Amino acid sequence: MSMKSTDANVTEWDRLWKVVRDTPDNFTAWEQLIRVAEAAEGGITKLSPPENITRLESVYDSFLSKFPLCFGYWKKYSDWELAVNGDEGAEKIFERGVAAIHNSIDLWNQYIDFKMSHSASNDDIESLLERAASCIGLDFLAHPFWDKYIEFAETRLANPKRVLKLLDRIVLIPMHQYARYYEKWRGLRSTIKPSEAIDPSTLEVFYKEIHEAKGDALTPEEMEAALKEKLDAQTLAVYKKTQEGTNKRWVYEAEIKRPYFHVKPLDRPQLQNWSKYLDFEEATNEIPRIRALYERCLVPCAQYEEFWLRYGQWLTKHNLLSDARYAYERAAFKFLPRDRCNAKIALALIQEEEGNIEEARKTYTTILESMPTHIETILNLIHFERRQDPTVFENSINTYINSNQLGESAKAFLTIQYIRFLQQNNQVDKARQTYSTSSTLYSNSKFFWMNYINFELGFYDASSEERILEVFEKCRTHLNKDLQKEINVKFREFLLERGNSVYNLNRNPASVSTEFPPEKQPNLKRPAEDITYPYAKQSRFETPTQQPYGYSYPQQPQTYAGTDYYSQPQQQPWQS
Repeated sequence: MSMKSTDANVTEWDRLWKVVRDTPDNFTAWEQLIRVAEAAEGGITKLSPPENITRLESVYDSFLSKFPLCFGYWKKYSDWELAVNGDEGAEKIFERGVAAIHNSIDLWNQYIDFKMSHSASNDDIESLLERAASCIGLDFLAHPFWDKYIEFAETRLANPKRVLKLLDRIVLIPMHQYARYYEKWRGLRSTIKPSEAIDPSTLEVFYKEIHEAKGDALTPEEMEAALKEKLDAQTLAVYKKTQEGTNKRWVYEAEIKRPYFHVKPLDRPQLQNWSKYLDFEEATNEIPRIRALYERCLVPCAQYEEFWLRYGQWLTKHNLLSDARYAYERAAFKFLPRDRCNAKIALALIQEEEGNIEEARKTYTTILESMPTHIETILNLIHFERRQDPTVFENSINTYINSNQLGESAKAFLTIQYIRFLQQNNQVDKARQTYSTSSTLYSNSKFFWMNYINFELGFYDASSEERILEVFEKCRTHLNKDLQKEINVKFREFLLERGNSVYNLNRNPASVSTEFPPEKQPNLKRPAEDITYPYAKQSRFETPTQQPYGYSYPQQPQTYAGTDYYSQPQQQPWQS
């Protein structure tokens, strides 16, 4: 495609386009490419050559396909479309944007502003506001959106009762600006008759309670006074509950340093904080809030497979299979590197449960096309086929065991899987024979020998001791001394607990450490044993001080230390 510009610009375009094709994760190159496309011949306008407009759209489409969570670029794209293709073009981009990152408060607010400024009807705007509320309304920092919704109800609808109804929803949400909404809600309620301020279902309950407590002979004025007491009590109860929920969540919210997506990795404390926040929210058992937090977490943590797996498992636990499938699809094909296979395997399992057998099979085979030796995928595929037809298992697993592509450790692992299958089908003699013949093939695999030993330790017949001693002797002959340590411990346990020969026990003594710890250095710190503290230890931060009107904004949380969940992956046992 030609571009009416200088040779230098064309060269820069071609150079950058090649860079992003070759290294699609190069975020900086994408940014440079976008700037080059935007600056073509002084900037894109409606009068720009069609090829320049097409090129700009192509760059944005490609970039946002790769990085759909970059909400600011959706807004930039919509601005360009507005300049070139008018309202319709801009609205299409906004729709694509809120579909790609449906929990972006900024993007939804920008879309709402666009609709309001382009003469949309009140019904259309309210419909859009409700869509936004379903996506971002429970966010702890959703106050800019709710402010916009309230302003719409106050100015364009000019209906105090609609405003009150809206506030009835908002005051139940734990969020940063909860107290401001509470004051507005309380003030608006006080200007309306209690019987009109209370929703119909609650009003019916209040009427029943008042009649039971005070009888049926109340005047209208007395009934309104009784309702006001109920209303005030309800108002205070709502405030206290929302305040408590807000302050509990502030512990985690205050530690979130990067709530948006970026290609740079998050530091470990941030990852731990998200994990602890999810733990807290899951304990509340409020499904909408838990889902909202997972979706919010998966913006900054989009490149961390463990969070996708956790989300999918939570959805599956609650039988939300279609949602779990969608989560795994996003993880597997949009956000995670190609070599991260666990989300794809999880996706295949969901597809199988839904009855989409061919889709599940294709998911497995797609992984193996690019990673033919990925042992977890191979194992899952073998057992997938077994669940469809148990008669194919033996042939299927032996095909991989005899494959030239797999290494010794992987083959040993699959051999153990095959032997376990034989055991489950009561083919003990065949299982023992397979162990015996395979011992020369996997003589350096501690994983193989540990399983072989455990297999024989499971029998208590008359000849079991002889077989067990034979296996131990084979193992100790083949494994080097470093790998023998765990084997030797198990051998001595066997000799002590089940062996009949003290001769063997004495010649296989417990290991004795020859490593002596260094002498302790004297402690130069002042001893604290004799110090008596007259007061109980206090928390680092006191209870939040009460503000005017009896509410308090969230205070600084305590420092939260926890288990390190994000260390480097450990070696699999079968790889030893």
